[in-house]
Amino acid sequence: MSDALEINREVSTFCRVCEPACGLVATVDDGQIVHVRADDDHPVSKGFACTKGIAALDIHRDPDRLNHPQHRVGDRWDQVSWDDAISGVASELRAVIERHGPQAVATYVGNPSAFNTLAGPATGSFFAQLGMSRYFSSGTQDCANKFAGSEAVFGSSTIHPIPDIANTDALLVLGANPRVSKGSFISISNMYREIMQASARGATIWFVNPRRTESSGERTGETLQIVPGTDVFLLAALIHEIDAGPGFDRCVDARGKHVDELRAFVAEYSADAVAPIVGIDAATIRDVATTFATVPRAAVHMSTGVNMGRHGTLAYWLVHMLSFVTGNLDREGGNVLSVGFYASAKAGRREYAAGFVDGEFGQMRRGSLPGNLLADHILDSESPVKALIVLAGNPLFTIGGEERLREAFESLELIVCIDLYRNATGDLAHWLLPSTDMFERSDINITGLGLQSEPWIQWTDAVVEPHAERREEWRIFAALAREMGFRSPLDADDPEIEVWARTDHMLSGRGLSLDELRAAPKGTVKFEDGLAAGEFYDRHLQHADGLVDCCPTAFGPAIAALADEAVAATDAVANGGLRLISRRDTRMHNSWFSNVESLKRGSRSNNPLDVHVDDATRLGVADGDRVVVRSDWGEIEATVRLDDAVRPGVVAIEHGWGRQSGMRLANDKPGVNVNRLLPSGPGSFDPLSNQAWMTGIPVTISPVAVGAV
Repeated sequence: MSDALEINREVSTFCRVCEPACGLVATVDDGQIVHVRADDDHPVSKGFACTKGIAALDIHRDPDRLNHPQHRVGDRWDQVSWDDAISGVASELRAVIERHGPQAVATYVGNPSAFNTLAGPATGSFFAQLGMSRYFSSGTQDCANKFAGSEAVFGSSTIHPIPDIANTDALLVLGANPRVSKGSFISISNMYREIMQASARGATIWFVNPRRTESSGERTGETLQIVPGTDVFLLAALIHEIDAGPGFDRCVDARGKHVDELRAFVAEYSADAVAPIVGIDAATIRDVATTFATVPRAAVHMSTGVNMGRHGTLAYWLVHMLSFVTGNLDREGGNVLSVGFYASAKAGRREYAAGFVDGEFGQMRRGSLPGNLLADHILDSESPVKALIVLAGNPLFTIGGEERLREAFESLELIVCIDLYRNATGDLAHWLLPSTDMFERSDINITGLGLQSEPWIQWTDAVVEPHAERREEWRIFAALAREMGFRSPLDADDPEIEVWARTDHMLSGRGLSLDELRAAPKGTVKFEDGLAAGEFYDRHLQHADGLVDCCPTAFGPAIAALADEAVAATDAVANGGLRLISRRDTRMHNSWFSNVESLKRGSRSNNPLDVHVDDATRLGVADGDRVVVRSDWGEIEATVRLDDAVRPGVVAIEHGWGRQSGMRLANDKPGVNVNRLLPSGPGSFDPLSNQAWMTGIPVTISPVAVGAV
């Protein structure tokens, strides 16, 4: 290509920060990306992209990025060649396995890997050949409850009917803030705009959240300010009131099983019984239930604010039930299964009740181990972890109990981090291997599969060649596999064809090939039949009997325990205790966005603790005061910010902050790592799903003593 053609070349691509995968246009000049903007001509996102997606360019060209493999010798980091890094890591892995066996090796895979089509298969292949089974991931801090819940109710972990917002008459949104977070387990380029449009044409919208979020208001709908962690009781009450009033839809008897067991469960949770638990008056609960059940079309959506509570799996079960018993499951304007470029329901098929194991730290789900047990597997196991490979993650900051994790990591014989930065976890590593970012690799929008309101697929080539010595993750694992004598894509005649063969096969079900996708305008193909009601029960439901399980037997012990939880929650409210929740912001996305200067200006220099004015007055603290926040698991110091958007009895702080010496801005403006307050170890996760308990944490706050350092 001539220099003239290279100047200001525009390249269509898409964002890989969250599920919507908004279309982007990158301007390339002399092999460098000089500008990124939303793609006005994109057939789905239509010119929308959020602050975080645009800020990915700042991450791409951040001078603090890892550009070369590094090896820590004592307190010194030495730059090494890729050949030396691969051989060094492989040699040390072999030594650990020879001394302790393959189960002494564990891995932690972070959130960005979910938006990287080739990373998952590459890690899975490598670790299977290594013979290890201790697999930890950020999913147990995020959404493991949803996979477990759908597996129990529908027979498949990959079934997640999404709200058809464009056609609904009523929408209930629990634990989500789409104006800020855009959407989890739903792929809509601008979910907030969709909700505003639904409200403008007369749809009733409710947000359930302990805090009046940026998403609620006159243009959308009201917030029902719930006591943190009690959503499961509200959902039970809604179903109770529907059963006692308008009644269940006739589809329930035809399409459901264990219906009587569901009715017996919700019978205990009337609106009057639940009101003092959830902090929402009984009349409002009954009004929501009646409206949801009697409008022509109603939809429900639940996100991480509920996932991370103590009962995220049961709450997701009841979300499915609310849709099902009102006849809104598989109905236009209700909750509809989205089928994109690949019908994935069968791929997630598994018998839920058979998915449990008894381990040395208690019963849990098969698959990704609870991240909250990582330190225990290192420090307390009869066969302890001795080596940890971390891919695109920062478990020191993302898992509860930083101090214990730090102790655990410092005891390891080997830590290898594959990442964009030397983050807080990387500070303790022995090897750092630099990975590419989203502009430096080919990809498809894999994460939106089964979650899109307008099903589509897009191919993107790498916008630019990887800077310096950054490498794609699959190439790193392929090189390690070959060095250790395993099967490796690098041994194929064409490694690129080898690693993309799985995707090519998935596309064939739509009569497409990768070559055809690449050749499509903007590399994009839409599927007009992807979000259509009427086929769910006969084509996609995966239980052998073809029925929706309305009360999975395996949930029995957890359901029985709710009665005691209800009493405890009521007492906590009555006693004026504080509960901690996590707050989201448009200019932050987990700890890997903590070094972006454009997002940390002015008042964004730290992450304050939001406190309601009534609580501040009662506790003798004022706006701007430094306070100590304590839980049963740790303490932090934070700055008070008065905020009447949080309900009394609730305090909120943004996650993803903390000191990271390899990232200059994150080191200079660290804020505080709120996860130091979170539970860890046995009992700190939901055994139905391995999901960590990360919100609704009991805390106390007190002023920092005068003269304290």
